[in-house]
Amino acid sequence: MDKKQQRQLGKSVVWNTLGNLVYYASQYVLLILAKRLAGNEVSGMVSVATAVAAIALSFSNYGMRSFQISDFEHKYTDRTYLDSRRITVLAAGLGAAAFAFAVSYTSVQRWIILWYTVGRLSEGYIDVWHGYLQKADRMDLVGVLFGIRGLGTMAVFGLGLWLTRDVVLTMALLAVFSWACVFLADVPQSRKKADFAAPRAGTVRLLLWECAPLAVYSFLNSSIGSVVKLVCERIVGASEFANFNNVFAPVQIIQVGAMYIFAPFMLTFARYWQEKNRAGYRRAFGMASAAMPVLWGCGAAGAALLGKWALVLLYGSDIAGYSFLLQPAVVAAIINIYVSILCYLLAMMREMKGLIAGNVAGILAAFLFSSPMVQGLGITGAAWATVGSRAVPGTVCLAVVLWRCKKHFAEA
Repeated sequence: MDKKQQRQLGKSVVWNTLGNLVYYASQYVLLILAKRLAGNEVSGMVSVATAVAAIALSFSNYGMRSFQISDFEHKYTDRTYLDSRRITVLAAGLGAAAFAFAVSYTSVQRWIILWYTVGRLSEGYIDVWHGYLQKADRMDLVGVLFGIRGLGTMAVFGLGLWLTRDVVLTMALLAVFSWACVFLADVPQSRKKADFAAPRAGTVRLLLWECAPLAVYSFLNSSIGSVVKLVCERIVGASEFANFNNVFAPVQIIQVGAMYIFAPFMLTFARYWQEKNRAGYRRAFGMASAAMPVLWGCGAAGAALLGKWALVLLYGSDIAGYSFLLQPAVVAAIINIYVSILCYLLAMMREMKGLIAGNVAGILAAFLFSSPMVQGLGITGAAWATVGSRAVPGTVCLAVVLWRCKKHFAEA
């Protein structure tokens, strides 16, 4: 890596991290604004919508980003990636609508889920466009675009709810804003780095088939946390679930921040793997692994010293009694960071069986742990069920990564 590439990488790390943190934080500012402007019950309904939308968004992404940016041989064209994403976004939206009407939610809850999901699915659509930017080493621009979107999200939701006092109408306005960002900002900027004139290579059907294991992984991975949340809401009710989610939400900023610091290095890992650069790969993997206990120590200390104060500042004094959830939330966030890294590496290795096996183990753990632990311990049980359901896939994926590395580099 020459000096120019190093400077661009550093620029990408900074801007991508800052921009995505702003956008990610904006999603949790919605929960704060919902609680402050409309009460805990509405905040709980918005929390449910975030859990459903997370599953739909994961399917719309189809796990394809890592495949797209590591397609150095141009097996599929930029046009093929785009056409496939239109199909997955539509399918995800229809699936979310079917779920919302199949479950015994109130009419208001259904429309909150639907409009919020429609807005979040815009991220699924722009993900493929941002893939073009990432392959061109312009993750800094991705960060700027997400930062603008995040600031606008907070403004539209806050002003909409304050002026209308109607959460459904506000969610509809937010969905319109999200898609406006796509066509006014993301697409025009990303189109400059896409090559739509290249001759067709591969078909949409073949691409979707080849990435189907990644889609299964992505769906399972996002569902692990959502299963615990949805089971918790069904057992303890929307208001109590809102307290659980409101504590876990800000802690997950640690997770998101770490992942966006890692994101620009994804291409580096892929290059080391393709070149069979054992030393470079081991050094990068060792640094990523060693960062986990450091992140946990910082997160645990921050939660102990400032967590209760921060929760009261964000949500009001009635949340103070739930600060005991902070430490398991930190543990869950750190484990999830490492699991996300391991899953990316497995996708890059095209080790689909191991990737799916790890996440199947995680979803089974989520179903096995959630109901008995929530019924027995309430939201405390939900917290530790979240930790357990993340630790299981982490153990499986780590074992597969180590085995696959040993085999791959032995052939070098």
